[in-house]
Amino acid sequence: MLTIGFIGSGNMAQAMIQGWSGNPEVQLTVYSPNSGKRVAKELGITAEDSAMAVWLKSDLVVLATPADQLAATAKMLQPAILMKPSVIVASVLGGISLAQLHQALGEQLIITRALPNVNVGVKYGYTALAFDKDTNPDIKGAVAALFLEFGRTDELAEEKFGAASAVAGSGPAFVAAFTEALKQAALKNGLTEEIAARLAEQTVAGTARHMIEAKKTPLTLANEVMTPGGSTAAGYDVLQKGNLNQLVLDTITATMAKNAEFE
Repeated sequence: MLTIGFIGSGNMAQAMIQGWSGNPEVQLTVYSPNSGKRVAKELGITAEDSAMAVWLKSDLVVLATPADQLAATAKMLQPAILMKPSVIVASVLGGISLAQLHQALGEQLIITRALPNVNVGVKYGYTALAFDKDTNPDIKGAVAALFLEFGRTDELAEEKFGAASAVAGSGPAFVAAFTEALKQAALKNGLTEEIAARLAEQTVAGTARHMIEAKKTPLTLANEVMTPGGSTAAGYDVLQKGNLNQLVLDTITATMAKNAEFE
């Protein structure tokens, strides 16, 4: 039985807990001074009374506090780290590098940076992983296997995390906004709220699944749906005249610029 402990119980921690909760080989525990016990009760896992308790009971600890609490968390954990230095750390703290994590927690620890998105909670997410250069390949494989339970994962260099965060981390908000736009268009054309929502949500979800399972690029699928001179092509032309690609690029660029302010 593998024990994964969470220090922090915000939205991302909760999504990860939901993603791992169905694994019979994984035991989950959490500590957060304000919401840990409530989250543990809601999600059916164990709550601990301190960060130290989580560390000492865990094989892998997910650091999921606000980034500005790293120093305070590290200070609380130092006695536990000395007692049990074998714990693997997976940090989901935004903008905190591996070097900064080692400086705070200890150079001897095995630390991974993980960048999951909220869709890991429904096992259809994406996680970027960054490891120390000298991390044992077997440990890399074991950590990656855990995150693969959430969906897809890639090992990326840390300098690529800004782009990955903007596209995969923030991307669900942008896709949700497009889904809402589809829903609003359906409403304005006479469909009920319930049907409009279902139509938009299922179209977006089904399109993504189609591309993944059929291994089709977005443009391949778009061209399969369109007939030259047809109604879909007419709507597609409106998107292109509105410079959709540039709009999305500007969105990602603005997101990356804001992320950089926190690093």
